[in-house]
Amino acid sequence: MGTGTPLGLGIVGTGGWARSFWSDAQTCPEIELVTCWNRTPERAEKFAEQFDCEVSPTLEALVEHPRVEAIANFAANNFHRLPAELAAAAKKHVFTDKPIANTIEDAAAMIRCCEEAAVTLMVGHSSRYAGTARTLKSLLDSGRLGRLAMAEGNISHSGGTRLTAERWRWHREEAPGGPLMQLSIHMFDTMHCLFGPTRRVTALSNSSLLPSEIEDVILTLLEFESGLLAYVGTNYLSASASFLRIYGRDASAYSEEGKIVVAAPNRDEPWITDREEVSIQNINAPAAEMREFARAVWTGRAPETGGTEGLLALGVVWACLMSAQQGRPVEVREALGEAASLLP
Repeated sequence: MGTGTPLGLGIVGTGGWARSFWSDAQTCPEIELVTCWNRTPERAEKFAEQFDCEVSPTLEALVEHPRVEAIANFAANNFHRLPAELAAAAKKHVFTDKPIANTIEDAAAMIRCCEEAAVTLMVGHSSRYAGTARTLKSLLDSGRLGRLAMAEGNISHSGGTRLTAERWRWHREEAPGGPLMQLSIHMFDTMHCLFGPTRRVTALSNSSLLPSEIEDVILTLLEFESGLLAYVGTNYLSASASFLRIYGRDASAYSEEGKIVVAAPNRDEPWITDREEVSIQNINAPAAEMREFARAVWTGRAPETGGTEGLLALGVVWACLMSAQQGRPVEVREALGEAASLLP
C-alpha cells in the first residue's frame, strides 16, 4: 500500500452520526469505503446503499475482509474496545469516534493492543479539526491576543429531553456523565489543542431536571498545566449553544455560531472596544480527520488525536465526575490511575 492507493475502510456502526459524518468525509480521496456492519442489519443496508459499499454479515467478517486495511468505529461508546482489539489482532488500523471509550480501563486496553500490534489508533475528536478551532489556533500562535487571562466555553443542546429508557444514552452505565461525555468532551479536547493538557478540575452537577439516569447539567473549572484557568458548561435540555471565548491581555476572541470576533481595547480610548470579525478557515472537518488518519497509517507517525489525546480527554471527564461526586478538586492523573503512565 502506498499514498497513491486509497485506504480501505470497514465501517462499524452505521447510525445517524455515521451517515452524517460520511456525507462529508466521503469527499476525502485518501479513503475508500469498502464494507460496513451494524448489529441491526437494516441500518447497515441503508448505509451501504447511500455510500455504495458492501455489507458484512458479522463484525469478524468485516475485520477479516481482504480489502479492509482499517476500521472506523461509530458505534455506541460502550462498543469501542472489542472492535479495536479484533482489528489490532488482525493487524488492521483503528479509527474510533470520540470518546475513545466509556471507561479508563477500556481506553488503556485499546491503546496497549494497538501499540503491541504496531497499528495506528486515532480518536475522532472532530471539533479541533473544524475551521473555527483552526482559526483560533492561528490567532493564538500569532500572538495577537497577547498573554492569556482565561477562557470559557459551553456546548449544550436539548437532546436529553428526547431520551427514553430504550436509548443507550438514557443509562448512566452506558453514557456516564451524560452531556459531559457526549458534549463537553469536544470542548475539553479543543482546549487541549489550544492550551495544552488539563492538570486538575473542579465540577458541580445536577441530575434532577430530566427523568433519565444521567446528569443533566455539569459545570467544570479547569486548571491547565500551563497555569491557565477556564470554565466549561454543558446541559442536555436547553436550546443548542456552542461557544468558546478566549480572553487575552491585548485582545480577546469570541467564537460562536460559525463566527469569530476579535475584540481589543482602542489605542486612544482604552475603555472603548474595537471589534473585528475575522475570516474562518474553510475546512471540511470529517474529511480532514480522514486525511489525517490516512497520513498516520501511511507514514507511521502518530495522528494528531491519537490514543493518548483520547485518554486525556476521557480522564478529564472522569475527573469531573469524581469531583462532582466527592465535592473536591481532582487531578486528571488521579482519575486515570495506572493508565496515567500512558500519557507523555
